[in-house]
Amino acid sequence: MNYHFIKRSLISQNLRQFLCQQGFSKTQLKQLQYHNGHVYVNHKRRYWNYQLRPNDEIIVTLPQEQGSDQILPQQGTLDVLYEDDNYLFVNKPAGIASLPAKGLNSPTMANLVKAYLQNAQLNDVIHLVSRLDRDTSGILTFAKNAYAHHLIDQQFRTQSIAKEYLALLEGNFAKQQGEIKLAIGVDPHNHNLRCVDANGKFAWTKYQVVQQFDNFAQVRVQLITGRTHQIRVHFAALGHPLLGDQAYGGATDLIQRQALHCCRFRFFDPIQDQTLTVKAPLAPDLQMIVSKKLSATE
Repeated sequence: MNYHFIKRSLISQNLRQFLCQQGFSKTQLKQLQYHNGHVYVNHKRRYWNYQLRPNDEIIVTLPQEQGSDQILPQQGTLDVLYEDDNYLFVNKPAGIASLPAKGLNSPTMANLVKAYLQNAQLNDVIHLVSRLDRDTSGILTFAKNAYAHHLIDQQFRTQSIAKEYLALLEGNFAKQQGEIKLAIGVDPHNHNLRCVDANGKFAWTKYQVVQQFDNFAQVRVQLITGRTHQIRVHFAALGHPLLGDQAYGGATDLIQRQALHCCRFRFFDPIQDQTLTVKAPLAPDLQMIVSKKLSATE
């Protein structure tokens, strides 16, 4: 993969400083130097301390990455929402894990994506940007190389990314919108679950009610922080667990999985110098529940 840059600034910089400004980490610079990566300035190989001049052309050729043998390619249906040279956004169905886990033999999204990349004769190293729970549906983001992964990962630390969900939550909401700021920690009774814990990590969720029905509401949720099970824990703490989320007190009469769907992902792509927004339509099982309720009220 080649990346092309032009030095526009008049500020004095050497090659290393310029590449760091473009988002290359120290680790990636080492890989470029020692693992067959290449950096050219005006079509000539240069050392890191080479002093750049305005309008210099810099071309970076990334080294070949080695994929993990723990993720095997498996053919299957992949619903691609958006793809370019750097990122792949797919619509994950409920009931399939994001990544392989010990003792799990069924295909995961990573297995399907690896096969998809191989079929397209692309680098098949898996760079999952952020995972979704097995029973959560919606947008799953993969980067196609370590550099693209690093660029988007940095944005999670600056709140530049907007990640929105649609949730079906039990009960009637007194307010049409609100914020939840409750710290989250590991559940002392079950280390696979989380709970509200004053000594845990700070967690911040915003929400807006889209449609209130007689016994549940369709709610748009935005994560400001990204803690494990954050939406599930926060709304359960308010007395509004997700429909179907038995682990956190949700009823399973309407649906057998947590009624949660990642519907929108917005981030700034510095490679293309533009903001990208990816959307995924509400999963069919959740849409069916909403449609039946709407029909019943007409």
